[in-house]
Amino acid sequence: MKRTSRFFVMLAPGALALLLLAATSPADAKDGKDLVSFGNDVVVREGQEVTGDLVVFGGNAKVYGHVDGDAAVMGGDLYIAPSGEVDGSTVAFGGSVDNESSSANSGSGHHHMRANPVPPVPVAPVPPVPDNADNSNTDNGPPTAWYTLLAVLGILSLLAFAIAPGTVRMLRDELVRRPVLGTVVGFSWPFILVVVMIALTITVIGIVLMPAVVVAVVVAYLVGRATVAQLLGRRLFDVANAVEPSPLATAAVGLVIITAVEALLPLWMGIVLEACVSCVALGAAMLPLLHPRQVASFAPAGYAPPPTPVFTPPSPPPHSGPPAVPQ
Repeated sequence: MKRTSRFFVMLAPGALALLLLAATSPADAKDGKDLVSFGNDVVVREGQEVTGDLVVFGGNAKVYGHVDGDAAVMGGDLYIAPSGEVDGSTVAFGGSVDNESSSANSGSGHHHMRANPVPPVPVAPVPPVPDNADNSNTDNGPPTAWYTLLAVLGILSLLAFAIAPGTVRMLRDELVRRPVLGTVVGFSWPFILVVVMIALTITVIGIVLMPAVVVAVVVAYLVGRATVAQLLGRRLFDVANAVEPSPLATAAVGLVIITAVEALLPLWMGIVLEACVSCVALGAAMLPLLHPRQVASFAPAGYAPPPTPVFTPPSPPPHSGPPAVPQ
């Protein structure tokens, strides 16, 4: 029905023009090169040639001869015999087109309104795809990449402790002595890092130093994380009333606890917990910079600073005058 309406709209202007043409022409009359008929049947006999278009209103058209142009029928049928030939298009509005012409090009663009409708092709139903097909990883817990990251951080933190155990011990003592200051400094380190990066960006020489600052922050994070892990391990042994093993083993126990807790929690909670541990770790690493005697704190174990010289005022000169006369 939609195709019929669309085809009628396409043919309406042409039909109106042909109707006006037929209204001014008598039936079976020739106007120039076209053959137009209104209300009568038209037969183009064998051997007859229409040098223009064939237009029939309210009748049928039979072509046994040759039509150089188009053949259009309104309200009737169009028949083209085997001996007939239509060089242009064939149209039957309100009728049918029966083209039996032996010519291959006869009526190549024919149209008619009684074409049998094409039956719809059956389409097999597609089974619906479940929405949770791609959410298996999110439903089963954190992804494997999170576990891998936690394992790598634990190994690097333990390696940092093995390389600088004295520094870790000193940072642990500072964090125990000033926990509030270390926590506050640690949670403000992102702002401090932004200020430092902006200050380095202002100068050309400072841009070269930006990678070194990033490396320093990473090293401080690993050393500080090892410090937090050793402090956590010591607290665990104190609560259990157990003998503390070597410092490296204590740090390893603390790292295992941190990694296990962050892995067992939901992903977002594990990330938040790791962010808090990172802030405390960086705060512990920055505490020696706030110590008034940081130079002496970083000195080797066998180094003793020289004694501070004590200023002694000179003795006053002897009193001038005549020598005392003994009595």
